[in-house]
Amino acid sequence: MAPQKRAPNGVTITTSTPTSTAASAGGDTTSSLSSSTLANDPLPGVIVNNANLVEIKSALDDIVKKYLVDQSFTPSLVHPTVHLGLGYSSVILALASVLYSLRVDFEESKPVLAVAVIGYSVLQSALWAWKKWVEKGEVFRGKRRRMVKRIETDHVQIISSTTLKPPPPPAVTFSPHTRPSSPTSAPSSPSTISPATLSPSTSSTQITRQLSNPASASSSSLSSGSGTTSGPTYLVHLNLSTTSNNGKSLIHKSRVVVGRGVGEFVDEEGGVEEGEVVRWLGGLLSEAGLVVAEDEGTKEE
Repeated sequence: MAPQKRAPNGVTITTSTPTSTAASAGGDTTSSLSSSTLANDPLPGVIVNNANLVEIKSALDDIVKKYLVDQSFTPSLVHPTVHLGLGYSSVILALASVLYSLRVDFEESKPVLAVAVIGYSVLQSALWAWKKWVEKGEVFRGKRRRMVKRIETDHVQIISSTTLKPPPPPAVTFSPHTRPSSPTSAPSSPSTISPATLSPSTSSTQITRQLSNPASASSSSLSSGSGTTSGPTYLVHLNLSTTSNNGKSLIHKSRVVVGRGVGEFVDEEGGVEEGEVVRWLGGLLSEAGLVVAEDEGTKEE
């Protein structure tokens, strides 16, 4: 008997015979293609509690980080450095105060302990404030250099969140500095596809055709999944920019805001479909105008 796996929509798929039945409606066709692709993926290696949004978000964030590192992006160390610096400082302060209190009488150590408690609270409050107002749910920030006729640097930032609401309509914005080979021709002003301009009857294929070549493999990357998705949602804010001349010249800048139902990434047993997440994220980067590293080559930092 051929091995089977369970797709995120709950359908059991035989891996040796992918689904090939054509559906009449556009949403059914997208679901069929997704199921066929899932049939070729390995079985989920990460199992999460599918009732815990925090755990699901953490697993999806890990896949996002791994994919971008595989695309030759070097992650920024600013946030980890701040976390480690404030965390270790608070631990060292607490440990020093404890050691001091063991060497002197308790009454004599009270002033030092009071200062240590206040210092520890300040450091932990600073760490909390950094995460809330500076980091703001940032999953990945990094850059990579590519060799074209000159050295170009791609900067990418991804902020993720989860919500119990259904996926919102996708919103994509391009700057006036869009390169000729990007998904749209260079406009005279920023081009935006916002929820207000997307009618409920607009299909994912129509949205993609406004942005890129209809033959693109990521033709459904900006769709919110099947039309019956009701939440919860994994929401992604992607910011992409390309510069040259050590950041002095802006070549391309875009922003993508899109969400997918977590049920399309996590099956009924809690298995996380890494392949589906990678294909979706790769499509978003392509729609945002990212040049594939293999197309033009990368340069070591």
